[in-house]
Amino acid sequence: MSWLKSNSLSSSFGKLKSSSPPKECDPSACYESFKKHWQQTNEIIEKTEPTKNPPRTDDILGVVNHLDHLVTLLCIEMRSTHESNPCLEFLLSENLLDKLFFWSTRTGRYGNALKLEQIRLYETLVSHSHAQLLIHESFHRPLQALLASCVSQLFPVEVEKRLVVLLNQLCICLVQHSQLLTLFFQEAKDGQQAGFTIFSLLMHYVHRDGALGQQARDALLLCMVLSKTNQPVAEFIAHQSTVCPVLATGLSGLYSALPRKLSVAVEDWHRFTPDDVNEIPELVAFMNNLEFCNAVVQVAHPAIRSQLLEYLYQGFLVPVMGPALLQETGMTEGYGFPSPLQLLQSLYIQLTGSVPQSTEEELTAATAYFDLFIRSLTEPGLLHSFICFTLRKTYDGQRIIDSLVQRIKATSRLCLVTLALLETLVDLNCEDVMLELVLRHLVPCSHVMLSQRSRVRHVDPYCRSADKLLSMAPNIPRLEVSESSLYGDYQAYLHDARSKIVSCTAATSVWTYPYDGENPPHSGLPTRPMELPVTADGEADHSLPSADDGSSGYESFALKGGGSGRGSECESPCSSGGAESEGDVNRNYSPTKTSTRPAPLPPQPCATMSSILPLQLVSPFLDVLLGKLEGMLTHDLYTNLRLTGLISRLAIYPQPLLHSLLLDHSLVFQPSIRSLFQVLGSLKQRIEAALAAETRGLEGVIREAQNYLLEREDRLVNVRRHALEAPCSLPPTIQSSPDPFDRGDSKRRSFSMALSSVFRRNGTSPAKDTRNITNTQSYRYLRQGSQTQTRQVVMCAVLLDEWLKELAAISQEHTILKVL
Repeated sequence: MSWLKSNSLSSSFGKLKSSSPPKECDPSACYESFKKHWQQTNEIIEKTEPTKNPPRTDDILGVVNHLDHLVTLLCIEMRSTHESNPCLEFLLSENLLDKLFFWSTRTGRYGNALKLEQIRLYETLVSHSHAQLLIHESFHRPLQALLASCVSQLFPVEVEKRLVVLLNQLCICLVQHSQLLTLFFQEAKDGQQAGFTIFSLLMHYVHRDGALGQQARDALLLCMVLSKTNQPVAEFIAHQSTVCPVLATGLSGLYSALPRKLSVAVEDWHRFTPDDVNEIPELVAFMNNLEFCNAVVQVAHPAIRSQLLEYLYQGFLVPVMGPALLQETGMTEGYGFPSPLQLLQSLYIQLTGSVPQSTEEELTAATAYFDLFIRSLTEPGLLHSFICFTLRKTYDGQRIIDSLVQRIKATSRLCLVTLALLETLVDLNCEDVMLELVLRHLVPCSHVMLSQRSRVRHVDPYCRSADKLLSMAPNIPRLEVSESSLYGDYQAYLHDARSKIVSCTAATSVWTYPYDGENPPHSGLPTRPMELPVTADGEADHSLPSADDGSSGYESFALKGGGSGRGSECESPCSSGGAESEGDVNRNYSPTKTSTRPAPLPPQPCATMSSILPLQLVSPFLDVLLGKLEGMLTHDLYTNLRLTGLISRLAIYPQPLLHSLLLDHSLVFQPSIRSLFQVLGSLKQRIEAALAAETRGLEGVIREAQNYLLEREDRLVNVRRHALEAPCSLPPTIQSSPDPFDRGDSKRRSFSMALSSVFRRNGTSPAKDTRNITNTQSYRYLRQGSQTQTRQVVMCAVLLDEWLKELAAISQEHTILKVL
């Protein structure tokens, strides 16, 4: 190791390698030169012995120099068009590689240097021969011995880089020529365990950063591909190797290194952007390994997939992610007694009803991390684990999803990131998510009058609800905008609404039930495919069943358009087998009943988690959202943008139970149930009353607010240009197509960029830094009154005016699509 680090010897080493033979030579001349270099190498090998005459530095440099010539001559010969390869035949027939390896093992402190040269030799020959040499015993035998000698050894970086490149090339050869696998994989027999040296070596570098780690992970993925068609390899990786626990504990370790608090300078920041990730090296490392886990679950044998999902659930989500998302609970089950700090935090929460600022900042970071993780996942099995964890796992009797819903009531950035996470979950088009958040509470139809139940599926061909929504806009001066603008253009809202409804309808077409007020029946809640049985202590039983009991608990979580046959089902994290998810990966996941399984039945009493929860007249999630919306006048612009965006996304769903609840103004609800129309009517009255009491400069303030929305639209429309100017390395699922109706700038700006004032002057370029805007009289007035109620009311009026156009367009397009 020290020999490689010697500057003088390293420079001599480089000089010797620079005198390589020419690229093109006469075959006979190449052969003679090859034999001469090997003869000189052999003389050095024979004259040096470990005890009597140990090799000196000059001997090592001489061997390295000759090896460099030998490799070059072999490459020239393999590139030539001649049928005979005398140099290669001489190499194999004389067992030159065996002699070189055994001599290198007796060179003491020069062993690593010679390992590097041998690895470089094999790397060059394998890359040029395209696996043709691997079939020769005199080639693969010393190669296997060399690799075996590298197990559990620590090497300098130079050796590691060459070794990983060689292992990567060998994995490529094995995938292309699967018959060669028997040379490097030893099956279990005669009481001996199986062995896969290549895989074991690669495991040392799975969590490395940079090109070294990436090449190792790529090679490991190729091994996973091999496992899909080779049962012994699959059994070795799943049950004898440490890859599954290493990946799970690796994620836990990488998560613990993430910043617990985020330094956010942008006022409207609510989720991680690609730029954000690139600014945090620890987060880049975590995302690289999460992507790798995602890829492993996607391509590996079901046995490996099942093991990895189980370890990720029990080794990362439950012990690490859960406590991070529920820090205000004071203590979590299974982790001993609370610390003094936890006891103080718990006492503070009980006395004040809120969490300490430091804890809230940590919750904000953890929630934003979790949102990023879910958005980056593309494999149904891994996404299923995250959703199961969110909907089912309890800590001190509290579920993650219940805590998230209640945090919507927060008045800080924690509310913003929570709304963003919930919107991410709603965007999945997953039946289990929507069933938990909304639909299971609406199935009994107890939120409407008994005489109104038959009207849940009612279609109004005259779009009266759309007219009603438009009529609820506050009476404010209208800004005339150019025809090229999208905001204020009702036709643009219609086009956007239709595109989203069509996409959502296609994604939910494979759901188990239509949720139309009659199916499932009012008398009982549907069985959820992701439902877990309950143990004696009331905790969900995670033992996400055997493969032969006819139910994996996972059969209805399928790819969009995957159908109901085999191939669309996915594997439960805790089961021992399952179907494979083939074809294109799509992030619109939704449950579907299988062709071989009857429709789910209503659950038996106390049989599931849902049956022991009290039935609500309306969804607690919707109740919190509408309650938050009622306080719209007291929220900042960014909270209102996220809130209205989440409600609009819910309104996109075509299921009649949800559509009628949000967008049917003629449906009569129970007296205790507040509707979206009631909340909007109340907001309209309060806004108009507040604006009527304000006279000075009101019209100018409204125009400033409307101009801000126009400038903001321009930023969002040009998001693609900004993305091209600052490329990033996140997966494509995060870099989604720009949406001019998106309510956040998260695709463009990172949390370290300064935010300009909400109200900009006309003509200010949104791409420039606006922190030094000249203070005109109008702008000074706005700055001085930026914290007043007038500012809040004006911005709410402008935002509500635009949002009602969006809701009306959604309602109208629902009607048109149903009529058609």
